[in-house]
Amino acid sequence: MYTALDVSRYVITQCSQAEKPISNLKLQKVLYFLWADFYRETKKYLFFDDICAWQLGPVVPDVYYQYCSYGGRPIYSFYSSALEPQDTLLLNSLISNYMDIPASALVNRTHAIGSAWDLTYQNGVGNRKVIPFPLIISKEVGA
Repeated sequence: MYTALDVSRYVITQCSQAEKPISNLKLQKVLYFLWADFYRETKKYLFFDDICAWQLGPVVPDVYYQYCSYGGRPIYSFYSSALEPQDTLLLNSLISNYMDIPASALVNRTHAIGSAWDLTYQNGVGNRKVIPFPLIISKEVGA
C-alpha cells in the first residue's frame, strides 16, 4: 500500500516527463479520480490517506500542504518511484487519461450534483469533512 504522497510524486513525475506539469489543484482532482479508477480496476485501495471535501473539491490534506507553496503554478519535478512496477503500468494508463483535461473540468466533474464530494460537502456544511471511501466507490467507480 502506498501513501497519497507516494502516488502524488509519481503523478508529478509522469506529468513532468510528458512536459505537462500539473498544478496542486489538478493534482488533487487527479488523485481522487485515480483512487476511484485504481479501485475499479484492482478492487484495492491505492492509498488510505483521507480525501476531504474542501470548497474546490476533493483534497488529500497532506498532499495539499506539501505543494501549496506552488499556488496555481505548475509543479515540475522528478522523483524516484516508490510504487510497484505492476501498479505503475496501470497508473500510467490512468494518468494519461487526465493529463490533457483542464483542472477546471475536473473541478466541475467533482462538483456534480450527487457526487461523493457533493454529498459530503453539502453546500459548505461538510467543509473539510472526510469523504468516506465507500461513498467514493459507489459514486465514482464506473462513472
